[in-house]
Amino acid sequence: MLNIFFEFQIPNSKFPILNYLYPMFKNKNLPFLLFTFSVIMVLIVSQLIQDGMFMDGEFYTCVGKNLADGLGTFWNPHLSKTYMYSFHVQPPLYFGLLAVFYKVLGSSMYVERLFCFVFFVGAAIYIHKIWKKMYADKNAVVGVITNNGLVSKLSWLPVLFWVTIPVCFWAYTNHVMEVVMSFFAIASVYHIFIALNNNENVIFNLIVAGVFIFLSSLTKGAQGLFPVVGAGAFWLVSQKISFKKMFFYSTILVAVPAIIYGFLLITNKEVYDSFYNYFQIRYTRVFNNLESTTDNRFDIIIQLFMELLPMLLFTVLFFAVVGVFTNNKQNQEKTKRNLIFWFLLIGLSGSLPLMVTLEQRNFYLVTSLPYFAIAIAMFSGNKIATFINKINIYSRGFKIAIISCSLLLVTTFIYSATRIGECKRDADSISDVYQFGKIIPHGEIVRVPSAMNEDWNTRYYLLRYFYINMDVAPKEYKYFIIRKNLPKELVPLNYGAYAMGTKYFDLYILKNEIKQ
Repeated sequence: MLNIFFEFQIPNSKFPILNYLYPMFKNKNLPFLLFTFSVIMVLIVSQLIQDGMFMDGEFYTCVGKNLADGLGTFWNPHLSKTYMYSFHVQPPLYFGLLAVFYKVLGSSMYVERLFCFVFFVGAAIYIHKIWKKMYADKNAVVGVITNNGLVSKLSWLPVLFWVTIPVCFWAYTNHVMEVVMSFFAIASVYHIFIALNNNENVIFNLIVAGVFIFLSSLTKGAQGLFPVVGAGAFWLVSQKISFKKMFFYSTILVAVPAIIYGFLLITNKEVYDSFYNYFQIRYTRVFNNLESTTDNRFDIIIQLFMELLPMLLFTVLFFAVVGVFTNNKQNQEKTKRNLIFWFLLIGLSGSLPLMVTLEQRNFYLVTSLPYFAIAIAMFSGNKIATFINKINIYSRGFKIAIISCSLLLVTTFIYSATRIGECKRDADSISDVYQFGKIIPHGEIVRVPSAMNEDWNTRYYLLRYFYINMDVAPKEYKYFIIRKNLPKELVPLNYGAYAMGTKYFDLYILKNEIKQ
């Protein structure tokens, strides 16, 4: 079988699978594809399969799990018996989709991990599709113009750029809502792209794009509406459509989600109440700076630059090192240059509006990152294609590269498998929560000291895994939980210790409930 790697001369092997795989080993992009998959395994898969998650992701999964269990409705989600009984901090689509996963696949923690991975793969597929439409499609606007069409085979490049942006792989492994919104947003941009750039079924694709924009905004509000600028941005950087057409196309992109929202609000009072509560809770707090994370409105621009910096440094380094070995000048064809600017404008439309408020978190940028990755990949793609085109597939170096990248991929699979059952954060807390779940009944309310009122991770782990609700009210609930590092004087006198081998918390039970 090693003959595959060292000779490339077995097209008629007695093993059918080798005949099928043989052409793959003559693909100059194969080492880069294997490397990209290895990066995805390390940055995404190995982290997703571990327990523990970011606080926002925790309470999103709690709401979705409750909805799957029949607690709350799509338009009136439920979080806890003692905190946000009706949950309207965000629109409901994320929770509804997650609830479907739970209903179909069960309540395992791996269900929400699969949920995030599915949307990651979906976004990656759309990045691939956009690249192919630009370079390989029969109607491609950039077209197969250089390097024997090799640029069209570099769709792994924007995917690699995208997944290696620090906040991107962090977001997809911590269950933030942007992972779902990103999918709907890039789906809408894809349909805008093929409508305007490739002139394919223009009205139909713009309507489809409008539906995806609606779904994006139903995931996380106004932030998901940014693709509506697609037609305007295209007109700005291109001479392919008139101002009149741009206005008409933009009207379609705005009208489709507006009509859907209007129909829902008029025909269903529950929808009206849901959005009324959402705007009252969310936007009132945000625009009154009650959720501020910075005092500098330009902070999000600094964060965006820092997130893109590794990708930019790689591009500069590649040009500096590889450029001396290639004679081809970077293709500056006007259509390609316009598309680069178009994707940059789309990315900026998804990030610059975040300056409107002082609630600025770097993972809010995730929705805009695919477009920066595509633009930078387009800028460097021809040079990279020139470099790859010079590769001799029969050289020992190429064979070594394939073997090395194949081994790297296998290693990342093994590494990821060893992460199963591990915790990437809050290990002691999660361990104790699982022990509490064996003793405290599902749906129980437990008392905690007021010092633990903002122990959000603990609150949400208890809710996610066992629907155990925390309450600081001085009521005689059967169980009392306290962190080990808090003074024992905070334990009410009518509670007695419940002996168990916990690491981070102590459990107490009402003395009159202790079995003699």
